[in-house]
Amino acid sequence: MKILLALTVYEVGGVSSVARNLLDCFSEDEFDITLLTEKLFHKHYPIINNNIRLINLDISPQKYFFAKVANIICHIISMRRHIIREKPDVILSFGSYMNCHVLLSLLFNSGKRPKIILTEHSQEMFLSIRNKNIRYIFFNTAYRILMFLLYCKADYIVTVSKSIAARIKKIFFVSPYKIRVIYNPVNISKIKELCREKDLLLGFNEALPCIGTVSRLSPEKGINFLIQGFKVLLDKIDAVLIIVGDGAERLRLEQMAKELGIKEKVIFTGLTNNPFKYITKMDVFILPSLWEGFPNVLLEAMVCGVPVIASDSPGGIREAIKNRVNGLLIKPGSSLEIAESAYDLLSNREKRFKIIEEAYKSVKQFNIDIIKKEYKNLMFS
Repeated sequence: MKILLALTVYEVGGVSSVARNLLDCFSEDEFDITLLTEKLFHKHYPIINNNIRLINLDISPQKYFFAKVANIICHIISMRRHIIREKPDVILSFGSYMNCHVLLSLLFNSGKRPKIILTEHSQEMFLSIRNKNIRYIFFNTAYRILMFLLYCKADYIVTVSKSIAARIKKIFFVSPYKIRVIYNPVNISKIKELCREKDLLLGFNEALPCIGTVSRLSPEKGINFLIQGFKVLLDKIDAVLIIVGDGAERLRLEQMAKELGIKEKVIFTGLTNNPFKYITKMDVFILPSLWEGFPNVLLEAMVCGVPVIASDSPGGIREAIKNRVNGLLIKPGSSLEIAESAYDLLSNREKRFKIIEEAYKSVKQFNIDIIKKEYKNLMFS
């Protein structure tokens, strides 16, 4: 079977990590696989197997309105050409924007139509987000209209949480038969192997308790609340905060730590191909996101044997975390609750280890072998 996986950007983390896990598994099953991406950032994208063909459309992001529209048109035309040439049996598309581009590229296609499986990973398209510029609002609205018009043409729509599935049924009137909930996979054996990699982290004091996170540094991830909560925590206990990741907010967050007088206690690692070597240094993992689809990193922290605290925000977090059983849920945007819950776990060894034990039991249901079978069932159905 010929499979074409399509995603906007292939990089470290997020949707790309889901695609990478599936690529690794499908290549083991001797599928004929092509990965198509709009943009490939060579300095920080995960290595793929040699038997996977890579198509990089190399379309750079544009700031201005008409340049962005021209980009989208070029993307669709180029994608159509590649799909006609590759003749895949199945197209597996990742994310709202790429899903719309795939469906548009196949309009009026006279050849054999491949099976189209769309995947939805984020709540962003379904939320009213404040403080966004006019251009963002325009394109967000345009894509929602396209989703309303085109999603019914897909064979299946895979959502990574029941919450997203419910929104798609309600907003886009897609047949429930076409919608499947398949959670994000974790490669447990691979994560355990990567956990063993050692790293000398500059400024890290192993004698101190450590809290941390792995995240893209953007506003919706709520890292500012984590830093503010860490400041409150330091009034009760001496500790270290590790923030793994990069993004547009990094300079502002570093400045915040400096202004709060805790710069020496906060370590920004930047991007890394192996976040697990840092997660294993943490005594508590915190995900302060304002919204999520179904966060891989929570599952990955569970595999690493680190107790997790997460915002009870819109999305699939509640489908992964049972409060006070395999993790703690807190109010989104609350620095005080971040501090209190982190102190609760750091000061209660018995509770911490009980949560770790329950978390590892629960994360096994998301192992890559189980999730792979669910995708294969759709492809062969």
